[in-house]
Amino acid sequence: MVDDSSTDGDDRSEKLKPKKGKQSTPRRQIPGNLPYLASYGTLKGILDKIIELAKPDKFNYDFLENVVKRTGGAARACIPILKKMEFLNSDGTTTELYARFRTEGGRSFATYQGLKNAFPEIFKRSDYAYNIEEQKIRDIIVEITGLKSTDNVVKAIKGTFLTIRSFVDPDFNHALTGQVASSDDKVEAVGIEAQPMQQEQKLGIAYNINIVVPETSDLNVLNAIFRSVRENLLK
Repeated sequence: MVDDSSTDGDDRSEKLKPKKGKQSTPRRQIPGNLPYLASYGTLKGILDKIIELAKPDKFNYDFLENVVKRTGGAARACIPILKKMEFLNSDGTTTELYARFRTEGGRSFATYQGLKNAFPEIFKRSDYAYNIEEQKIRDIIVEITGLKSTDNVVKAIKGTFLTIRSFVDPDFNHALTGQVASSDDKVEAVGIEAQPMQQEQKLGIAYNINIVVPETSDLNVLNAIFRSVRENLLK
């Protein structure tokens, strides 16, 4: 390998130097387009800060360095990940998912949706990738990428995925959520509409009860609603 920093004055060394600059090693092309960070612990710290700090007008390098207090290439590489999660728009402005992630009630759903946005190929294989065993996550990554399970890229993808996934509550069930209201939203009152319907050849009145459930991921709210229905309407 030629040392470009040589200054011995040898004309031959000058001829050996690349005329168009130093050639860089091509980046590996990994099937599946799965994002990853070698230093995924840095991503964990930044996500913790997102919860703690006020929402910025723009989440850019300036905010990252001076407010989040994270510098260096590992920290800067987290911004493209946040954009793939759709926590940030292309111009660095924050999204609704970013806002929901900052709330207790919306964090699990925002994380789940962010994972689906950033790792769609994984969720094509399991919509429950947010809580299945770590070994299954590794196997899915190996299946998608075609790499060996011991490959450092597989480890980095898995580590990045699990770092984000750690913000999903263990009791979270995506099938029960739908769209989640932020903590600032007021819970709508349960609406009950009773419509009399005369049954053929029978005396009496039948009622259809329509329950409008508020958009929420808080299981305590849902349990309270259905407990009230059971105790007051279904006796």
